[in-house]
Amino acid sequence: MNEPSEARLQMAAHWLRIGHPQRTLDELQGLSGETALDYRAYLFRGAALHSLDRNAEAVDVLRDGLAQHGPFPAMLHVLGSALRSEGRLPEAEAAFLQGLSLDPNDPDLLLGYARVCLAAGQAEKAGALVERAASHAPESAAVSAARAQVAFALGKDRDMHRHSTEALAHDPEDPNARALHGTASMLTGDSRSGYTSLASAAASQPDDADLRAAARQAKLMNHPLMLPLRPFARVNPLVVWICVVAVIYGLRAVGLGPLSFAFAMIWLVFCVYSWVVPPLVRRWINRKWGS
Repeated sequence: MNEPSEARLQMAAHWLRIGHPQRTLDELQGLSGETALDYRAYLFRGAALHSLDRNAEAVDVLRDGLAQHGPFPAMLHVLGSALRSEGRLPEAEAAFLQGLSLDPNDPDLLLGYARVCLAAGQAEKAGALVERAASHAPESAAVSAARAQVAFALGKDRDMHRHSTEALAHDPEDPNARALHGTASMLTGDSRSGYTSLASAAASQPDDADLRAAARQAKLMNHPLMLPLRPFARVNPLVVWICVVAVIYGLRAVGLGPLSFAFAMIWLVFCVYSWVVPPLVRRWINRKWGS
């Protein structure tokens, strides 16, 4: 391989590593001959396409690379991730299992397989895989993020917040860590931190509609007019209604009719407030966000 071609591959790896997948593809476009068929060219091109959400193309490129060069754990990892993003979970599982048959202790493969399990609703199995990865890479930010995802799937909000905070501490600018931290903060009642993290993540990924929607919802809950409603944000409305009715009739039962009436009137005002204020605040926020 000549030096200019090797230099292009090195630059492609550099652009991919620092999060510029299109620059990676541009660099690879200049390869020709045997260099264009190097296993790294397939790997970098597939990883760049996956980062750009061009997953069907990534799958084709990586399968061509595997057919040319045989199984490589790194290539199988990206292939499995692209297949998972396409929703092709059995194929994704097969790719990760093949990679793990070559390197059973590879943390990236273990975490990738765990994400497939999460997508399939197998949170307990995913958790076991994440802990296997943690035994080989205990200080990994990816492990902390995966633990947060497992905790979310299991409904363990406080654990999710703890692990997402760890992931954010590794890289405060990582949008995925910020998104996890923002979601965990909202679930644990910290709407201010939730909005800060989700807004930052949405700003860095403007094409992610789900992330923008989550940031708008966080801004809604963080608005001063929503303060009276925050304590009830995570409570089943039916449970709240049952408790209110029980209090009203309980006060009547012990001879406190006037107090029961006052409580009922306060609750009625609160209900009207909860019906009127959130839509108005949401409309204002959507207008400000341009949607």
